[in-house]
Amino acid sequence: MRYCHASHFRIAKMTYPILDLARLKAFVEVASHGSFARAAATLGTAQSVLSRQVSALERDLDGRLFDRTGRGVVVTALGERLLPRGRALIAEAGAFREASRSGREAPSGEVTLGVVPVASRRLVAAVVGAVRDRYPDIRLRAIEAYSGQVEEMLATERIEIGIFNRYREARLPGADLLLRGDMHVITRTGHPAALGAEIALGDLTGVSLALPLRPNSLTSLLTGLAASHHLTLDIRFESGSTSLTREVLLASDLATISAYHVFAAEIASGQVRATRIAHPAIRQMTWMSLASHRPPSEATRAVAALFRRMAASPERLRPDA
Repeated sequence: MRYCHASHFRIAKMTYPILDLARLKAFVEVASHGSFARAAATLGTAQSVLSRQVSALERDLDGRLFDRTGRGVVVTALGERLLPRGRALIAEAGAFREASRSGREAPSGEVTLGVVPVASRRLVAAVVGAVRDRYPDIRLRAIEAYSGQVEEMLATERIEIGIFNRYREARLPGADLLLRGDMHVITRTGHPAALGAEIALGDLTGVSLALPLRPNSLTSLLTGLAASHHLTLDIRFESGSTSLTREVLLASDLATISAYHVFAAEIASGQVRATRIAHPAIRQMTWMSLASHRPPSEATRAVAALFRRMAASPERLRPDA
């Protein structure tokens, strides 16, 4: 799609800006990453280009979208108000492109998904509902597996679409960043590790942990970070099942490390407490990638577009949505 630069049109003597989608995408990416440098790395473009695009959009809107800090950028009140709409517009533009490719016949056929446990369930549920409403001739199959297994299934063509997590700030060529969030120490309410709003990595050395079964990217990252800081983690239990880890957590004094939304129901009920990991902060990025050995089918492209659209509308993923 060719993007037009911002111009204006008049209706009833009022002037309205026509927004440049490239500038809008730059704003959304910088807001998502909290940094021009990280957004530029994800998009594979120069930081100076993103800076010019955001500055141009701020001129179009006659307002600041970011406050610059020593550690990156913070979205202003105006930016916070416009960000959900910006994400929705970018997703809708992607859906528009997909519609132009799909021809006159509605997509049909079977699409197999590989998804990480629990973390992506609400997103998958939203997509399943949208597929049912929009594409009645598409059938979905889902296989739950940890991230490494999902990526292996993509490589061996067992699935068409893979949803998986990474924990390092690095661009994945050909993949879409769907969700991003801080990692937390999850404990039963009253556990000593849950006394503050944040916890440092060094404070975890005395905490008995239940972690995903190795080989696993999160467990490997945690043990690697600990070793680089000359620390040893007390890993007492490893499991290939998030549900089993949850049961062990609720029945013992073990803690686990997870994204907040995985335990949102238990946190809301007061059963467990989430304490954000800081110094260093650990962030989970949820990515979507398509099998690349052959061109994706129309059905696969349609389902992938819905994943992008749902991920761009966080209000659709809330428990009460």
